Amino acid sequence: MSVSPLFPPSWKIAHVLMFPKPGQNHKLTGNYRPISLLSNRGKIYEKVIIAGLKEHCSDLQIIPDEQYDFRPNHGCVHQLLRITNLITRGFNNKLYTGGVFIDVRKAFDNVA
Repeated sequence: MSVSPLFPPSWKIAHVLMFPKPGQNHKLTGNYRPISLLSNRGKIYEKVIIAGLKEHCSDLQIIPDEQYDFRPNHGCVHQLLRITNLITRGFNNKLYTGGVFIDVRKAFDNVA
């Protein structure tokens, strides 16, 4: 398979199906869940490009070690252990230690 820099416009078209949320009033538009169906060829093409980008970033060590999301063999538990170790080290060395935690759940529901 040859890789072209062009992404055909037909692969970008999404067919959106609206499914009612169970137990909700179906007369309200907010009680429907949109599901977008995209071209399988487009999805495969994107995965090939993403695999190449991940390999490139890994080879050049572009992604910092502190980045745990979307990386193989890295997860929430690793990040929690890292934070715990940083806090413990700060307390043991009598340093001011603090943290800021932001909950971004449903943050993008309000983007227009």
